[in-house]
Amino acid sequence: MQSQNIQDVGVKEMFRESINRIRSMAIIHEYLYRSDNQSEIDLSLYIESLADNLLSVYADTKKELIINYSMDNVFTDFDIAIPVGLIVNEIVTNSIKHGFLERPKGKIDIFLEKNKSKIKLTIRDNGVGIPVNLDVDYSKTLGLQLIKLLVTQLNGEYKIYREDGTTVQIEIPFKELKPD
Repeated sequence: MQSQNIQDVGVKEMFRESINRIRSMAIIHEYLYRSDNQSEIDLSLYIESLADNLLSVYADTKKELIINYSMDNVFTDFDIAIPVGLIVNEIVTNSIKHGFLERPKGKIDIFLEKNKSKIKLTIRDNGVGIPVNLDVDYSKTLGLQLIKLLVTQLNGEYKIYREDGTTVQIEIPFKELKPD
């Protein structure tokens, strides 16, 4: 409600991004509230819910954007789900907002894979890509700084590729709560 009174477009956008960060945490709390088991979260369902929500928030009626999912069911706890959700929020938001500026169509692919010791999250779009003059390792943008901080918090690693759009690949050490 407060954002409706903001006139400055830049401030209004920062406010909306903050709301989406809060919403990503609210979604997991809602998920836990409805769950029979409060200690385990199906990360794939959480990620899909987050990304679908972001697509609806940033929907542009002049663009046709779709999100494709290919995700293993990964059961984890709150300590992994929250930072992963915030990472997904940042990457998907950047793809929607910046990747398809001058394109009427676009797609975002989200992959979640697990093995015994790691989960690998890959988010790829076929947008314009991160500008070559942007040094992602030393970027001052809040989104990229937040991604780096959260991946470090999870003792993970990330890579960003700029071919045919943008791909962000994250690997996180992991121990499954619920075996296959």
